Amino acid sequence: MRERIDKLKENYPAETLTDREIRKLSRAITKKNIPANYNVLKYYDIDIKEIITGIQCPECSRFSMKRMLGTWKCSNCHTADKEAHIRTLHDYLLSISSSITNQQFRDFTHLSSSNIAKKLLSALKLPFSSSYKDRTYQLSADFFERLHFTGRK
Repeated sequence: MRERIDKLKENYPAETLTDREIRKLSRAITKKNIPANYNVLKYYDIDIKEIITGIQCPECSRFSMKRMLGTWKCSNCHTADKEAHIRTLHDYLLSISSSITNQQFRDFTHLSSSNIAKKLLSALKLPFSSSYKDRTYQLSADFFERLHFTGRK
């Protein structure tokens, strides 16, 4: 077996890329990347009523987190997470839509307070259209990538 590995190494020497070549390749791949732009629910013939809503606990994976005193707390395992709604918004983007209203956010997260929903959405500094009552927040993959690179989970 050892001889076979040595023979393969001999026949296929490792080629290494320079840092410049890696950057060039990375730019080329990024430039060619085209994000999927289709309605996932329609594509897989899933009714929106079949989607499990609520805030999923990062520890026990149950959709049992409730908003209490400025944080999300799991009623099952008691895990607390101040930013659990961000993961839920990302799920919403991937499965439902790239825009969300205060009402849709409340329905999806099971929040009863429109003021808390407004506070949570506004704090994220999401781009939005319209004003006040008809405000629609824009969700994008770039937004969630930036959050990931700044240390948020």
